[in-house]
Amino acid sequence: MKTLKILDWPSQRFFSETHPFHKWRQELRESGIQLEFHTDHNSPKLRNADFLLIHSRYFMNGWQDIYKRTPENEYQLLLLLSELKKTVGKLIWFDAADSSGSSDFPIIDFVDVFLKKQVLKDKRYYTEKNTENDLRIWLNNRKLKTEITEFKPCPIDQLHKVKPGWNIGLNDYRYFGYKMGRLSNYLSYYLYPTRFSKVAKERPFDLTFRGRIHHGKDLKNAVSYQRNRVLELFDSMNLNIASGPGISKFRYWQEMRKAKLSISPFGWGEICYRDFETFIAGAILIKPSMEHLDTYPQLFIPQETYIPLRWDMEDLEEKLDFVIAQYPYYQQIAENGQERYRTAINDGDAFIQSILQILN
Repeated sequence: MKTLKILDWPSQRFFSETHPFHKWRQELRESGIQLEFHTDHNSPKLRNADFLLIHSRYFMNGWQDIYKRTPENEYQLLLLLSELKKTVGKLIWFDAADSSGSSDFPIIDFVDVFLKKQVLKDKRYYTEKNTENDLRIWLNNRKLKTEITEFKPCPIDQLHKVKPGWNIGLNDYRYFGYKMGRLSNYLSYYLYPTRFSKVAKERPFDLTFRGRIHHGKDLKNAVSYQRNRVLELFDSMNLNIASGPGISKFRYWQEMRKAKLSISPFGWGEICYRDFETFIAGAILIKPSMEHLDTYPQLFIPQETYIPLRWDMEDLEEKLDFVIAQYPYYQQIAENGQERYRTAINDGDAFIQSILQILN
């Protein structure tokens, strides 16, 4: 039996990226992996393990926030990693940032494995020293010129450490009321399963997408570029759209389950909670092309599980009109996406094999 210790994100430990470890904890144990969860980097119990996985957002109030990053807290982090490395067999950094890009490469020399929720298929981008490259690759060459987010390149001799881990598709998307989310890691899926909606049901809304247009020329405007484009388009479209500012979670799910289409643009990252909520709700996922990514579970198959858009969104209106006009034909994409997602969240063997591959 080998021990995998996880330094988790304290404030989100009940419903974050470590959820599948709780969900399939017994199966991991049967595969020879004993799990321990910790939320204090000073705890002596964190040391002496075969494997130690650090959730990067444990440091979200310091080094992991690029706006709070300083030489002092970077030194303290590197010192901690150096000390931990002496007591564990393999030290794994889980960069839990939303984007396929990374601002965490300054620490890669101090860990054995550098996991991301989604990795660029062409990993050479991580090593390029071009100061015009944005952390978020899809924001390069956009018409709207705003500030870019630079990143320190990955040393070429460390690039082999960068590997895909698992994405937020394996988070818990069951409906929980206020504070009930604390049950997430402990409530059996047999007792309380994910509630999927049938694709072939009455769907009075043509599409759903809620949010506000962000104005300005700051970073938030840059990452909101695609979302702004979607919202700007709605005024000129003759469709029944559920849109507007944020609403309650209950009402949000009601709208999703009544919509034919759901648009999920990139934001801080490519993969969004809305992607998986769309699969659950039985709507057709409309999303910028994901073909540049390597991720697990791989649910994004163009024209099979979602309808891809150009990154500049110039084809958005045309595709929305066409899919709505041919909705009965395109329902199969919603069926495929839902079934592929249903299979993924019930496939504990696949998750365990992906973890064992990372650990070996």
